[in-house]
Amino acid sequence: MRLKCFNLPTMDVPKMRDFYQTVLKASCREFCGRCEIDADNFTLVLTATKIPPVVHPESCGMEFLVEDVDDEYRRLLESGVTIDSPPVTYPWGFRAIGFRDPDGNHIDFVQQVGAPADDN
Repeated sequence: MRLKCFNLPTMDVPKMRDFYQTVLKASCREFCGRCEIDADNFTLVLTATKIPPVVHPESCGMEFLVEDVDDEYRRLLESGVTIDSPPVTYPWGFRAIGFRDPDGNHIDFVQQVGAPADDN
């Protein structure tokens, strides 16, 4: 089994489309009030809603495995994406950045950089 698509409701499809095209380095198809953006292994579908989506501030959101978190960090900053802190390396073997889309959904870019630290 694998994820085919992820539907994300928004009141501002054009703003979210522009953001995700930049972040995912992908183009979109638009029709019937929705936008489909093909990521590597799934399609992100932005759908118009008249009710503001509620995003819990501690939600895990979406996580994308990338080849080089530091390169992505620089690219996103140059593209105008707000990222609160520089990349961090975690003891479980991943380097990551976290940021939010215009609606407040959390996104992580992660890169495996080593084996998890031994807890003994």
